[in-house]
Amino acid sequence: MGKLNVDFLRNIAKFEAAMKKRFLIKSAFYKKMFRGKGLEFDYHRRYTEGDDASLIDWKVSMRAHDLFIKRYLEERDLKIFFIVDVGDNMVLGSGEHLKNEIAAEITASIAHLAIISGDSVGFELYGENIKKRQMFSSGIKQFYILEKNLKDSKIYGGKSNLGKTLEILMPYLKNVSAVFIISDFINLDEKSSKILKQFSSRYETIGIMVKDPIDVELPNLKREVVIEDISTGRQMLINPGLIRHEYKRHALKQKNEIEILFKKSGADLLTIYTDKDFILPLTEFLKMRIRNKRFVIPRR
Repeated sequence: MGKLNVDFLRNIAKFEAAMKKRFLIKSAFYKKMFRGKGLEFDYHRRYTEGDDASLIDWKVSMRAHDLFIKRYLEERDLKIFFIVDVGDNMVLGSGEHLKNEIAAEITASIAHLAIISGDSVGFELYGENIKKRQMFSSGIKQFYILEKNLKDSKIYGGKSNLGKTLEILMPYLKNVSAVFIISDFINLDEKSSKILKQFSSRYETIGIMVKDPIDVELPNLKREVVIEDISTGRQMLINPGLIRHEYKRHALKQKNEIEILFKKSGADLLTIYTDKDFILPLTEFLKMRIRNKRFVIPRR
């Protein structure tokens, strides 16, 4: 593919302006948006009204005949890891932007916010195999390494295998605060789904599903076109008008299955479309994470 149509500086500025407006990102609560499963356990204490119910230790509570929650040592610096799909399935778009371009801009925006907040960032760009892995580091140099790789058109293409990627990566992730997985999740088979559940039980996992309108509905063309299966290379001549209804039904079924999988895995999922600006949905999504965890936003 040719040069990516991305504008990192513009989108980073827009995202950080939106975050400051809505969330006062310099406040201490910012870190609670990414309070992960990797935090070090400190002690138990009795549950009180307003506590996060997900922190209840049911085994201890049953033995004590009272509700107890787990308390963790707060990490001074967060560790945010990005797993970004760079396979052929992401090099698709029916409008101004391809899915991989939106995925790159989202990754760069969140990573830059983490780095300027003093946190560490790591990333892995994957296809069928790992194409680039960079473990945790803080400072703007780490962002420039990420930016360079996201902009490298040579890194995109080939098959995509999330399950294999997660399986290989798990031994390397220690005390991670949060992991972002950015993909269209189209190639998520049964084996990969099981590995994702295992991964989500170990790490605070946030999925960002990037979709193009054509992933959901075929254009109403009155002529035959050739389509190709990116996994097998098999080509087929179709008339979009004759299969639009069935295609849409299958696409929505697949999307619902992915949403259910993330929910059952205890992981959050946000869907972004290539034909819409991602800034507002992303900031509202992060606001929802705070609200669901019942963290209190400090007032000024």
